[in-house]
Amino acid sequence: MKKILVVDDNFDNRMIIAQMLKLSGFGVVLASDGQQAITMSEREGPDLILMDLAMPGVDGWSAAASIRARPELAHVPMIAVTGHVTRDDIERALRAGCDDYLAKPIDYETLLLKVRTLLAA
Repeated sequence: MKKILVVDDNFDNRMIIAQMLKLSGFGVVLASDGQQAITMSEREGPDLILMDLAMPGVDGWSAAASIRARPELAHVPMIAVTGHVTRDDIERALRAGCDDYLAKPIDYETLLLKVRTLLAA
């Protein structure tokens, strides 16, 4: 079973995404901020990370860059899941190490398509 780390500072968003993934047969690990995302990535070795960008403390852009800088995690696909969908925000997420982005509110089918595509790559 593929393990996905869901990172979002909003409890409801984390739970909704986690439920969507669990219903589709994925294992889920949760983090509520960027620092937890880094720690959980190191501890859990996820197969994919869904990263909220706008979070207090260590934001998603910084967390993504930090995770990418770790050789043992550099290969883990990462999707920015965000309400920040301007071209600049998306480009910043890609520069930080995200492989793709998903706009909030989340469309279940789009989420699964992007997750499955990146896991298959």
